[in-house]
Parts: sequence; C-alpha cells; structure tokens
Amino acid sequence: MMAFHVARNNGEWGELFNIPPQEEIEVYVHFVNTTNRTLDLYWVRDPDTQNIQITLKPNQGVPVNTYNTHIWFFCDYYTGERMHVRSKRLFYPIRIRVPRNPQQPDELCDVRSQVLIHFPLRSLKENCLWLIVRWLKRTCNTPELLINNYLIPATLKQQLLLLLRTINSYYRQAHQRRLRMANRR
Repeated sequence: MMAFHVARNNGEWGELFNIPPQEEIEVYVHFVNTTNRTLDLYWVRDPDTQNIQITLKPNQGVPVNTYNTHIWFFCDYYTGERMHVRSKRLFYPIRIRVPRNPQQPDELCDVRSQVLIHFPLRSLKENCLWLIVRWLKRTCNTPELLINNYLIPATLKQQLLLLLRTINSYYRQAHQRRLRMANRR
C-alpha cells in the first residue's frame, strides 16, 4: 500500500510548455475534489490537446497513475470555471519517493501524492458575476436578453455576457469531449 504525501508542484501554462523535454516517468496521485461542485479533470501533453480523464462529484477522490509530462487542470462540470490546486490553475505531477525502510535509506519506493482541488480565490465582484450568471442559466430561457435589459453600467453587462458565452461554449465543448470519451469505452 502506498503512503500519501501532499502534492507540491504546480505552475502556469507558459512556464510549463517552455521547459526542455524530459524523460517520461510514471507518477502516482490521488485527486480529491474539496469543492461543493462536480468537476471535470483534464490532462494535457501539449496546449492543443485536452483530455477529460474523469468527472468527480463533491468531496470525491480518485487515485490516478499519470506521467510527469502530463499537465492537469480542473473545471466545474456545468460552467467550466477553473478550480485550483495550491492556488494555481494547473497541476504538474512530480514523482515522490521515500525510503522503504529507515534502516536502508538508499532503497526508495514511490508514494501517491494527495492533490487537493479547491475553489479559486475570487473578488466580491467576480463572485457576484458568477452567481448572477449561474442563477440566470438555471431560471431563464433567454439570459442574454435579460442581461441586456438590466439597468446597470455597460461594462457590467459586457462582463456578464462574456461569462455567459464562456459557460455556454464550455458546455458545448465538454459535452463533445464526454461523448468521445464514452464512445472509446
């Protein structure tokens, strides 16, 4: 049985794809969804390919064997909002090895890293925009029309409409990815 260690390596897109190629090494992780949302877990090897690995319900965890060359990110199942690991949008797994026996420190074994996925830190304004758009999506057939008729500053309308378009776009793309994934099984 593998021991758990808290995962410690993560970064941003630019810094991860600009590093020199490295040897592909298997890495053992245990993803835990600490949010109250259902999440899609994605892995990528290059910026143009996104693969849905699994969908996690709130407070659910799953062991995953991955590679150090895979970059992971996590999205709300319904809205596409990015969740974080250690306050970063991306997780880059690294192999963790510990001595199998304290008496023989040179004999190492792999351990599974616990990766805690959490809600991103947002401003009050961002929270309000997300709440309004999510509420409109659930309760209204024409949220765009409703937003355009709000008596609020044009910049807020633009931000609400952009968020709504982002959610709708994510939903269509994720739906197609889920269908492809289901067809492969």
